Amino acid sequence: MFTLHFFTLFMSTVLLPLLVSSHPVAVQFQPRSPTSNPAAAPRQVSNSQTPLSGSSNSTKLGLHTLQDLYEGNQKFRENARIQAEKVEDEAPSFMFLGCVDNSRLSPSSIFNAPAGSTVSHSNIANQYSNKDPSAYVQPFRSWLIPLIAICRNAAVAYAVETLNVQHIIVLGHYGCKGVEAAITQSSKTSGLVRNWLRPITDMYSISRRREIVILRDSRKPRRGQDEGIKTAPPATDAGFRALVEENVKRGVKELRTNSIITQAYASHIKTQNNENIDVFVHGFVYDEGTGEVHDLHVSFGPPGKAIPTVPFKAIAAAKNFHRDNDRPGISKGKTWDFSKVHP
Repeated sequence: MFTLHFFTLFMSTVLLPLLVSSHPVAVQFQPRSPTSNPAAAPRQVSNSQTPLSGSSNSTKLGLHTLQDLYEGNQKFRENARIQAEKVEDEAPSFMFLGCVDNSRLSPSSIFNAPAGSTVSHSNIANQYSNKDPSAYVQPFRSWLIPLIAICRNAAVAYAVETLNVQHIIVLGHYGCKGVEAAITQSSKTSGLVRNWLRPITDMYSISRRREIVILRDSRKPRRGQDEGIKTAPPATDAGFRALVEENVKRGVKELRTNSIITQAYASHIKTQNNENIDVFVHGFVYDEGTGEVHDLHVSFGPPGKAIPTVPFKAIAAAKNFHRDNDRPGISKGKTWDFSKVHP
């Protein structure tokens, strides 16, 4: 009885979430123009979602309808066979660990990537964590080794071992809503989201990077603002941008210390095609305002192998904040005029 109960508990709490979440699907949605053929439109049913302002392709308040998806699929079907033939023999070279908030522009769009050359795994604030079973498979005890084959479809393991990608890119973006939530720590944010963002919140609380210290200090309670600043900083704020960058760096560091990639480096694990796993990892940040992609200069690869040239412009190395030299007396309770501080 105990054994059966334990097995049922294990299947429901460990294996089932892995099987459900281990195959991420990236969806790129592009609004389409209304079809000119009325007969092609689907039959409307009662209580179905109706278009805003009488238009099937309304963008009022940024909302779209299922009709938009239907019309887009009709357009896609016109060239579906041609697209399938292009992708059929295309092996993906790049895996992106991105943010769900940035799904409006997929990596394929940002880099104008060839069809079939990318795969994506997205979550809130593009984090990589060994607590996320959809991205990471934690080694099991020896008596569970036969079950590893079931669990190996976690995103990174699948991309590396089965799809044989050559580059994994942690892609952050300035103005990230997840990083913003970690800064504001709003009570309106659900507990699940706050827990997921805790690594970023902790990093924001203790970071010594100059821009982040200035942002953090400027939002603390002071005369006239007893509760401090609770509103979100603008996407252009230097501290906000710096925290986005540091979060990407943290993700790359996690991949370097807690991933199937580094296990493959150390154990000489090979792909299903019996090839050495030579994967390079990079940290990039996308600027939605300019479309520019920045390299954070934190790339790594197999020991002893040169990292391929990264053509994107690298951001200057971050500097830590030295409180005593830059703002004497602030830690002793004196008032400071933050409006005169420039990073």
